[in-house]
Amino acid sequence: MKKLSILAGALLACALMPAGAQTIYRCGDTYSQLPCDNARVVGAPAAKPGAAEAQASRQAVVRDAARADAMEKARLKDEARPANAYIPAARTGEERAQEHKPASAQAKKPAYFTAVSRAASQEKAKGKKKEKKDKKAG
Repeated sequence: MKKLSILAGALLACALMPAGAQTIYRCGDTYSQLPCDNARVVGAPAAKPGAAEAQASRQAVVRDAARADAMEKARLKDEARPANAYIPAARTGEERAQEHKPASAQAKKPAYFTAVSRAASQEKAKGKKKEKKDKKAG
């Protein structure tokens, strides 16, 4: 029984001992616990931050939270504004039909209809061509 209590005490003492920091070596682009050629010793980070580091961390968290809240309020304000949109005036069916026709078809449409023979229309076209040539020459 005495041996058991000594063993338990030894285990407890070992468990409560702080772990010693190990040396870390940088070998090129890799890190290792074993040194290599041209190895550089790299300091291990502190196990527990100090009071000043903890306070700075808390202040950074508060500052970032305030900035995030301000950004959210600005976003919600922008989203609440109506979007600028152009809404054209209502058009009649005739206006819509005129939009889809080519401009040349709209200009040539006469207000009345007159039947003309094919020969007469060809003579008329020849006369217009001749007038255009005369105007260019003159």
